[in-house]
Amino acid sequence: MSKDDFRETETKVLPIENWLKARQEGEDGLSQLVGHMRQVREAVPVNRRLQSELRKKLLLRQQELQLAGRIVPESAAACPAGEPGKGWRRFTPVLGGVAVFLAVLALVGLWRQTGGQVILEAADSPQEITRFWTESQPLQPAVSPDGSKILVVRGGGMVLLSETGVQLASLEPPEGVYFHSPSWSPDGQRVSFVQGNREGTEEIRDLAADQLMSEAKASRLNSTMDHASDALQDNRIMKEGTPPTHINNMVFSPDGKKLAYVSTDAGGVARIFIRLQDGTSRLVTEGDYPAWGPDGQHLVVQRPSSDREGYDLYLVNLQTGGADLLGQGETPTWSNNGYLAFTVEKTQERVLTFMPNGEPQYSVRQQASEIRISYLGKDGSPALQRLSRGEGWLAGSSLLVEPENRVSGMVINWLRQQETTGDHEPKTLMLNEVNKCEGHVFGPEGKWLLYARRDGDTVALVKLRLEERWEKRRD
Repeated sequence: MSKDDFRETETKVLPIENWLKARQEGEDGLSQLVGHMRQVREAVPVNRRLQSELRKKLLLRQQELQLAGRIVPESAAACPAGEPGKGWRRFTPVLGGVAVFLAVLALVGLWRQTGGQVILEAADSPQEITRFWTESQPLQPAVSPDGSKILVVRGGGMVLLSETGVQLASLEPPEGVYFHSPSWSPDGQRVSFVQGNREGTEEIRDLAADQLMSEAKASRLNSTMDHASDALQDNRIMKEGTPPTHINNMVFSPDGKKLAYVSTDAGGVARIFIRLQDGTSRLVTEGDYPAWGPDGQHLVVQRPSSDREGYDLYLVNLQTGGADLLGQGETPTWSNNGYLAFTVEKTQERVLTFMPNGEPQYSVRQQASEIRISYLGKDGSPALQRLSRGEGWLAGSSLLVEPENRVSGMVINWLRQQETTGDHEPKTLMLNEVNKCEGHVFGPEGKWLLYARRDGDTVALVKLRLEERWEKRRD
């Protein structure tokens, strides 16, 4: 009985009644299995061009192996009658069926790669883990390599938090001294940070991570620093900068052997340096917010845009010194699984109330930032390939965190003022402050993103779980 005898014409499902009938008639179950696998193969959409190319490559590879003597032709491999191995011929149809099934899976995988793409998206809603009073400097958390600890700077001191936002310890600076820009080493054994004073001198310090793990150790360290200004002298890895040079945005390379940092001079020009293990530093490029690629040979940096307000992102090759323009964006961070998260500012206008005739009455306009994500791989080459094909930078990225639409207290007070004065003419409130996400950083393996969001007089630290999802490519 052929497979066409019991296949439904409208569907590609094997009817159970016909299968039972075929079984009663004594048809071999193995042939039924092979027939069913053929139906599955025909039901799966296959890229015929890739199927033909794969078949040619398999045949060519088989010929190469035969010439090399690694595959014995069937005529030479046939066993004489009565010799061991003759019974294996019974399994030839099974092996053939398995080979067909594996080929179908391979073709489906190729079709998925050519017909779709994998994107990183939010797995659930953002979760606020803690909140602080707003300060002049942005909240830039540093996450330990295992994701269990978070280091933030508040009031010039460093605060150690658990992954759920519980305070574990703190390190307060001596009088007249402040800390900022902490960064964990990839092995989690040390923390580098910037120490500055009122005279404007700043230097990079290196501290064993276990000295921050408990209140007792942090208190002893504070006491030592209060009584001796050179308490961390042995841990200093960079000489004092010439005032008023400002050092910030430090980040270790994936192998932990290099430290990238930004030095900004009195004229506001930001330059990126790399500090080596032997204590020497070299200028890499102009820019800010360096983000290491997983290969350790590339950086994504932020530079002022040359044709509009705002910033652009560049991919810098550390071996050649070349820089390729990616597109609009700022404050990049590059996960070790190849995704780049960055922010984009845009003008956001919301209508608050409407006139009786349906026209907008009161509205508010301000700059708002959103977090977008794009796949750069280990070295940024996937992004350069997309750009070479004419795909737009932002069009090739996906939205991860959208601007917040909550009405602030300032807006509510403005609406109350309009109601009190009795002025009902259409008006637009222009807000100078930016509704901004800041300090975003990936957790281990890019499984979550930590970022801060200002909310009036407070700033919230927010955690967002991430997951990869395949979607069909839109032509």
